[in-house]
Amino acid sequence: MSLLSNKYKNLITLIFLCVISLIFSWSYSPKYEGDISAINEISHNPIKSSLSLFIVPNQIIEHTISYISDKMIDAGVFIADLFRKPRELEEFNALRYSLESINYQLEEERQKTKNLEKLWKFQNSLIEVNPSFDFLSARVIAVEPTDWFRYVTINKGRNQGISVDMAVMTQAMYPPPKSITTTKLMTGVVVGKISSIQANTATVQLITDRLSVVAVTIGPQRDLALLKGRPEKEDCTIEEVPSTTHDMLSQGDPVIVDDRSSIFPPGMLVGWITSIEKKIQFCHIEVKPAFKFSRLTDVIVVLNSGY
Repeated sequence: MSLLSNKYKNLITLIFLCVISLIFSWSYSPKYEGDISAINEISHNPIKSSLSLFIVPNQIIEHTISYISDKMIDAGVFIADLFRKPRELEEFNALRYSLESINYQLEEERQKTKNLEKLWKFQNSLIEVNPSFDFLSARVIAVEPTDWFRYVTINKGRNQGISVDMAVMTQAMYPPPKSITTTKLMTGVVVGKISSIQANTATVQLITDRLSVVAVTIGPQRDLALLKGRPEKEDCTIEEVPSTTHDMLSQGDPVIVDDRSSIFPPGMLVGWITSIEKKIQFCHIEVKPAFKFSRLTDVIVVLNSGY
């Protein structure tokens, strides 16, 4: 009984191998010239033909396994790329944002260096033109703008030799509306004065502050006037000027610190007249400061002023 069972097992195995061989034979199509010539040779040789039942399926299996293996590798690479690309894209974006941040910081530092170079040259020019004054450069580190007040904080204070009422100036930020012929004009423009000090910082009251008053001269006859701040428009006004001087004034005339000022060095430029309104007894004059509040980053403190 066991011998018969073994015969059936062998027969079933042989039939199974034949079926598998036929399946691979149907699915196999020769792709290379060597495969075609080998099959032609087998068909004309009885011995090779009898062996082809085992040889050809073996070749088919090898090619099939190789083909399936290649496709599985390609599929694995494709699937890996699907997971890798989002991660690589995220890393690329993070790197790009980091580079943009570094470039922004470098541009800021480059601009700061450029401003410091300009300030250094400006300070040297002040020393050459006005050797009787001592100057200290400072940087604006905070602002306090409101409709009534205009103050800024600078990064120098008592420890650097600053005192209350010292004059603060900067470079002119606007070209003059017309040529200035006066020879008393001091290099630099008025910003304000030191109103309070701390150890290493100080507060500057700008000339556009509502409580600011500066003694100035206007017109060809150098009439004395009081310049007051108007923070809501970031400019200044002059009110108590006799109407008789109206015809001697014009738009674009410079407004200069008066020689009798107890705080500011005489001859410093304040700004330019932008409008003149004649009234019954006095003129209403509007003055545009020679600096712009929103662009004020660096200033010069006149150390031996305000006494």
